[in-house]
Amino acid sequence: MAALVAKRTARAMSRIFDFDSFTPEEINRRESEKKELDQRCYKHFEKIRNRLLETHYNWCVAIEPESGYYLLDSNWERLVGRVKIYCPKSQLMLYGINETGTCGKI
Repeated sequence: MAALVAKRTARAMSRIFDFDSFTPEEINRRESEKKELDQRCYKHFEKIRNRLLETHYNWCVAIEPESGYYLLDSNWERLVGRVKIYCPKSQLMLYGINETGTCGKI
């Protein structure tokens, strides 16, 4: 008796995420929500930046906009992991504790 061999057919290559499916209105709405979140978080960041600039220079801070709760870490990847643990449902913004408030290298 001959063994049956299953033939695999190749799927057509496609994108995992189809980013072109967003309408321009949806893109504008998301950008405005992001800017509004940044403005709310930046107010809290301005309050704590001067205090943390001397002791935690070049660290990263994640700020929750409603309460002003923030997390600090010297490594942004560890900070993102801590954010997922302590604030899983909140949207937070990450800032660098330096003169510009940016994280990473450009």
